[in-house]
Amino acid sequence: MARATAFERAYFERVRRQNEQLDEPAVPASLAEMFDRLEAMRRLHGTLANPGVADGGDGDLASHLAYLDRIHRIGSGGADRT
Repeated sequence: MARATAFERAYFERVRRQNEQLDEPAVPASLAEMFDRLEAMRRLHGTLANPGVADGGDGDLASHLAYLDRIHRIGSGGADRT
């Protein structure tokens, strides 16, 4: 494995120094506080905090379900071995 170059070491040293300067919030003292923080993040990020893609449809769901069904049939001794 190649060793890190001087440039790479300097980069990671800068990242280390900058990480030390970040304010680290305290660990939530309760579940209520954790959920309050999560809700604040959801409000901050708006629709970007929601799972999925707007108007994304089902994507590859049908093909994934068909694959899982086939694996299930093969694993349960079904005749489908193609």
